[in-house]
Amino acid sequence: MTVAPTWARLRVRIALALVLLYAGASAARWVHDGLAWRAAQGQDDISANERRFAELRELLRDSELVGYLGDPPPTGPTPQDSTAAALLHFRRYLLAQYALAPALLIESADPELVVGNFDAGSTPPAPAGYRIERVFGDGLVLFRRVTP
Repeated sequence: MTVAPTWARLRVRIALALVLLYAGASAARWVHDGLAWRAAQGQDDISANERRFAELRELLRDSELVGYLGDPPPTGPTPQDSTAAALLHFRRYLLAQYALAPALLIESADPELVVGNFDAGSTPPAPAGYRIERVFGDGLVLFRRVTP
């Protein structure tokens, strides 16, 4: 008669150990995912652009309308490549607009201030009638209209 209760107790202990092991593994996975999520914060394009444009955003706080110039989208060998390049150009414009939120960017060189958002390492000359007001690095430039 002592065999049955001992076997029943052993099965309950094994089941309890398996439940505890599963709970521990689940908790460890949850902690790992939480740490990975925290490490990934600030690695997306929006956060990176907010950091990149932060200094410029402080200068434009009172401006209502600011021009925007970017690298011209390259034309690809196929219409699909040209479309992808145009979409990338538009995406960079939208990310800049979001990062400079108090100011309204228009893709034009008519306003007094114009933001140049170029590939890192390339700073083209100022457009006609403008001078370089400030170079922020990483392809970010502020142009100001030259008053006659």
